[in-house]
Amino acid sequence: MSCEEYQNFELGKTDKSKFNKHLTECSSCRKLVKQDEQLLGLAGELDQAVKAPLLWTKIENSLRAEKQRRVRHETQVFRQFPMLLRIAAMLAVVVGLSTGSYFMFAPDAPPGNILTAEALQKVESVEQDYIDAISELDRLVQPQLSQLDFEFMLLYQDRLETIDSQIERCKEALENNPANAHIRRYLLAALQDKKETLKEILEIES
Repeated sequence: MSCEEYQNFELGKTDKSKFNKHLTECSSCRKLVKQDEQLLGLAGELDQAVKAPLLWTKIENSLRAEKQRRVRHETQVFRQFPMLLRIAAMLAVVVGLSTGSYFMFAPDAPPGNILTAEALQKVESVEQDYIDAISELDRLVQPQLSQLDFEFMLLYQDRLETIDSQIERCKEALENNPANAHIRRYLLAALQDKKETLKEILEIES
């Protein structure tokens, strides 16, 4: 059930002290605020962007012996079984199409999935940090991507294109419903996936 006090606070019509007092009396609003906090918690668990030129140092320091061993093993497996690359690429396309279909046909979010103005501002800040970090990583990756084995290059190109498609669909959906917490979760997950994919490519080249 939607509460007028919650909506007023979201729109900036009620100050925080008054809304906090209201929370002691309204279980519905407490539930909505808890959901906002859960999304902020998810955002807080994601790695924060590091300003260049420290970004590369952080990445380089994190890519040590165990990760290198794992990547060498995976590279050998993929070279022995190139069909795995094609299957992985096909699965990535299927996931992208499924996500796109969700945003095309999903109904508007119920009141419980709407962020307050304060929560939305914090989540948008985390998203921007992620976008900045991805931009720096992408700058480092592009010259190296063409140096990968051909099938690896195709796999990662398809994967990145699929993630970019997911990100764009999330942004399109948020244009008409920017406070939709459910779509924000999809967007944060897609941004995290892209960052990790770019780091994987750098790891292979390290």
